[in-house]
Amino acid sequence: MKKFILILWLTIVSLISLFSQSPYQLKLGREIGLYGAGIGVIGGAFYFEKQVKPLTALQISGLNANDLSSFERWVTTRRSVRSHKTSNVLLYSSNFFPVALTFADKKMRKDASTIGVMYTQAAMINLGLTALVKNTVHRTRPYVYQSELSLEEKMTTSARLSFWSGHTSQTATMCFLTAKIYADYHPGSRWKPVMWTAAATIPAATGIFRMTAGKHFPTDVLVGYITGAAIGYFVPKLHQRMDN
Repeated sequence: MKKFILILWLTIVSLISLFSQSPYQLKLGREIGLYGAGIGVIGGAFYFEKQVKPLTALQISGLNANDLSSFERWVTTRRSVRSHKTSNVLLYSSNFFPVALTFADKKMRKDASTIGVMYTQAAMINLGLTALVKNTVHRTRPYVYQSELSLEEKMTTSARLSFWSGHTSQTATMCFLTAKIYADYHPGSRWKPVMWTAAATIPAATGIFRMTAGKHFPTDVLVGYITGAAIGYFVPKLHQRMDN
């Protein structure tokens, strides 16, 4: 029944988009494929999540920050609670950027259903892919290398989910999605450079805060940033009308 409702909704939204002045066009087959990809990676993430086991005390005692490259090592001494809280604020706020812009902009508001499809597709694909990689790579977080922390804090499944940074990838997805959609609706706008600058800066700041919080290594942040930005940009790109 749920699948039938989803297909019916996508059919109606696709038909509406055919006759709109939107820079985007929905196609039933493509939308089902993208939603299917999102559901697939989320399902895979849930499956592998059950197989993540905490580090043992013996494994933790064998960790040595000197075994890491200097590029990665510096974050093992960081543990800022303020940075952690700030990164959470940026993450949660970014999820509302596309929604707020859609309802604030007259052109975009008329096309809210189409933007909603792209929003949910991008979010599902990024969240599912991020969780799938985390639950299969099992990279130890930087704070686990800190001797002053208790074993209880280190012996959690979360302590093995460093790669890649979900905060960074999700923030990048939402920010680049917002900037790309705005640019497509307003190709001649003088605000485009501002939108793209904000899109690039906010997830970068999020990544920095995740590192200073001791949650992620630089490579976790870099890969998360690139992946999230690509998803946020290319999901709308795939939906652009051929004549645009």
